[in-house]
Amino acid sequence: MCLICVEFQKDRMTLTEARRAFGEMIVGLEPEHARQVEEMLDMAEQESDDDDDQ
Repeated sequence: MCLICVEFQKDRMTLTEARRAFGEMIVGLEPEHARQVEEMLDMAEQESDDDDDQ
């Protein structure tokens, strides 16, 4: 697991911070893991948007 995964899943990093870190770290990540991180952040953003709608 990468720093983004660990810190974001422990709620030590906000979605905005995780997106920023992902943008900086993407070149060093394996392509498959980069896709996984992006999916994780996309799902978290969608859940956040769903919570805001209620």
